[in-house]
Amino acid sequence: MAPRWPFDSKTEQPPSTLDGTIPQTRVPDDIQWLHVLEDPSSIHEDEDEDDKDDLPQGFSLELAKQAGFQNHGVVPETEEDLKKAEEVLSKELANLSMNEHEEAMFDVVGFRHAEEETDAFLTTQLAELDRQLQRISFSRKRDYDAACKLNPDYVQGRKFRLAFLRSNRFDPQKAAGTIVNHFHLKKRVFADYPNELQGREVKFTDLSPDAREIVEAGYLQVSPSNDAAGRAVLFYATFLKRYKTVESLKQAIWYFMSCRSRNENVQRSGEVIVVYSGGVPDKLETAFFMTQVKTAFASDIQALHLCGTTTSMRFFLAAKKLYMDNFTRIRMQEHRGTCDEINFALQTFGINTDDSPLKPDNTLDTALHKKWLEAQKQYEENTSGDTILFLHRFDVLFGKNKRCTHHPGTMRCQLLVEIHWEEYERQNRLERGQTAANIVGIVHESHGRFLKWDGDNTTGGWKEVDDDTARKKVTHYFRGIRERKQKGQNQTNISAPKRGIDSENQTYTSGSITRASSSTKVSDASLFAKRIRAPGLDNISESLET
Repeated sequence: MAPRWPFDSKTEQPPSTLDGTIPQTRVPDDIQWLHVLEDPSSIHEDEDEDDKDDLPQGFSLELAKQAGFQNHGVVPETEEDLKKAEEVLSKELANLSMNEHEEAMFDVVGFRHAEEETDAFLTTQLAELDRQLQRISFSRKRDYDAACKLNPDYVQGRKFRLAFLRSNRFDPQKAAGTIVNHFHLKKRVFADYPNELQGREVKFTDLSPDAREIVEAGYLQVSPSNDAAGRAVLFYATFLKRYKTVESLKQAIWYFMSCRSRNENVQRSGEVIVVYSGGVPDKLETAFFMTQVKTAFASDIQALHLCGTTTSMRFFLAAKKLYMDNFTRIRMQEHRGTCDEINFALQTFGINTDDSPLKPDNTLDTALHKKWLEAQKQYEENTSGDTILFLHRFDVLFGKNKRCTHHPGTMRCQLLVEIHWEEYERQNRLERGQTAANIVGIVHESHGRFLKWDGDNTTGGWKEVDDDTARKKVTHYFRGIRERKQKGQNQTNISAPKRGIDSENQTYTSGSITRASSSTKVSDASLFAKRIRAPGLDNISESLET
């Protein structure tokens, strides 16, 4: 059942103070929490530190000044202010080129070209990444250099650097800037922690008690299914979020995104975020921090869907868009209306709203989230098993239910079998085994896995099978095609009767015949075959019995 929203009225007014005015929301004048982050694509540009804007990459004051807001993070207070802000935003978007609009739309809907990761290609990219990192001045990468000294095996490791290359679409310059931003922001989020934390991954046990409670509450969750483009989907229920300090919230967000960026499927395919705001706008400070995270993690957030049911959301969303640059702004999709209208809008972008953790009573379903968190803890303690909770786009699933048979990877594998069918039928036993192995190899090369469910629905998980079992699965698909084709051929050999029917046995008794009515039992197939003695019926009885 689709979630019911806390506010379904389109005419609800923005929250007001006792005197009836809309409260002004302002980012604190002391904006140390912003922690200036570099634009990854221009981090090598020579620039005087004193002349730098005090807003991080992804933010701009230009449009806010055009709308009449001179201070950081001011939310429009009146309908007139809102109208002016929306006019400025509309004009700015209209000035973008067709190529910029197309590129943004391709990101939002998930049209993305994936690079073929050959050994030679990866070696070249890693070498260029090292060169770009060396070009960055010491003053800009001070935190990165400190982390390298603490743990060079981690910071300069192939796995860590490849994650940033993939998420930046193999642009070494942007990847170098993102790595520098990563350690710069990490230093600020965990400022009161020992330095050794900068040289390793943050574990759940490293978080403050309040931050651990935020993670466990499941305000941020991963969807069990990807979108239509194969990207991971994150659900963020901001209107349910409870926390004591913004610092704890930042730690929780950092930990969650750090866990996500370890996933190679996320690195390659990217992800989208669905924000359920209800009628309660998130704090601007939190919203700005989420945008900073986009420039500091090995996670390509390609689209942000902001969902709200009240008119008060217009004020907050206008404020967020005013201070963002065009690249970020144009990839934000706003969905306002009733619950059904918002779910329909999300579905048009290929997002399965049935997997939303938001339940009809506006509480969160955390069953899958608890499994996910337990898997992260096991990984951090080096005790992780082989249980898989979240699927990749090209995974092949064992099972006969709709979720397995309609999974994109399963359907793709069946299509590969269809393509090789005629060749397979002409081959001998040894050659058929090689063809099945080749199809298994194609699935593995596209980062797919052959998965079988282990356990019950509440405590189980997906397990990857060995290559021999995978080949047997492919052979089973070939056998299924043969059986379907034989049934189809046999059915065409059975013509319709011209006259007469045996009412007792519900079989046609004249014509070249013959078929049983729908009430004929499979167990009577042999008797039925003997009675009508039509050509080709031995094959039919065999197929019915099996």
